[in-house]
Amino acid sequence: MINFLIAVAISLMLNFSYFIFFLGTNSALMERRLRYIASIDNPTLYLAVQVFFYIALAFILLTVATAGRRSGKHPQKFLYKLILCIAITAMFYFLAPISNRQGEIMFLVSHPKTLINPMVILKCSFTLIVAILYGKIYELVYQKQHMMLENEVLRNENLENKYNVLVTQVNPHFFFNSLNSLSMLVREGHNDKALGYIDQLSDTFRYIIQNGQQGLTPLHDELKFLDSFKFLYEVRYEGKLFFDVAVDSEMEQWQLPSLSLQPLIENAVKHNSITRSKPFRISIRTEGESLVVSNPVFSKIGAPKGTGIGLQNLSSRYLLLTERDIEVKHTPEIFSVTLPLIPPRT
Repeated sequence: MINFLIAVAISLMLNFSYFIFFLGTNSALMERRLRYIASIDNPTLYLAVQVFFYIALAFILLTVATAGRRSGKHPQKFLYKLILCIAITAMFYFLAPISNRQGEIMFLVSHPKTLINPMVILKCSFTLIVAILYGKIYELVYQKQHMMLENEVLRNENLENKYNVLVTQVNPHFFFNSLNSLSMLVREGHNDKALGYIDQLSDTFRYIIQNGQQGLTPLHDELKFLDSFKFLYEVRYEGKLFFDVAVDSEMEQWQLPSLSLQPLIENAVKHNSITRSKPFRISIRTEGESLVVSNPVFSKIGAPKGTGIGLQNLSSRYLLLTERDIEVKHTPEIFSVTLPLIPPRT
């Protein structure tokens, strides 16, 4: 459609621009041109034929110059298009409508004495140049858009690959800790607890396998995963570790990256002293549009300083998926992490 509109504009400009050019600059040439048109038997028909002829020429040239884009095929070489456009223009040149001295409308090729017609050469050359320039501009714009699209696809693939790498970093650490806890139950002869532990461990890994690669997940699903996950720690630290969960039910459909709670709980257990005389409580609650996970600081004596990989991992996943970051507060008494929640898609 755009090619047709441009072709109409080119034809109108070719066939009527001389009125503007001669007006007020050369009245003699203007009068001569008007007398020439008046000498034609049917000047209206002649002008109409001229207009439609150059619309057809311009439309064909524009279609060739912009071919190979909308269909998604590989673009043709510009040189081939140029040669084809020149050949089409040459063919149309010999078929151009002109008027003889008797005022009759005829094809240029049927009048050998006027085979070299400067006016027709000018019109055809102008149409060819405009079509070629437009085709080149069209190609450059297409290439720019194509490159932007490819860059966006590569960017999305890169983000997805980064996220998958971050998720795979979580799984081995949790897997080995779980096996250690299970082996402890078996060694101590707690068979019933070991069977229950295996069931909850199965639910935990099912969630990791099914949701670990999904990106964002509803808070409701993450809390359901927490039920199985915290059971594993409650068995290991029976009577010493407790979870205080206070989540607004209206926020349960809001979203956050999958497996956000797992590294926070693991870090809290890993870096704090947990004894029966000093029970350890982990708080998980909603505040406004965020989920806050906090715990008291009971530093282990002689424990190595943490590397911060778990929090770095979580922060990176948050930035990749939501373009928002977590907020970490660490005082001598309290350690807390605020996780922004994302509104559900409507």
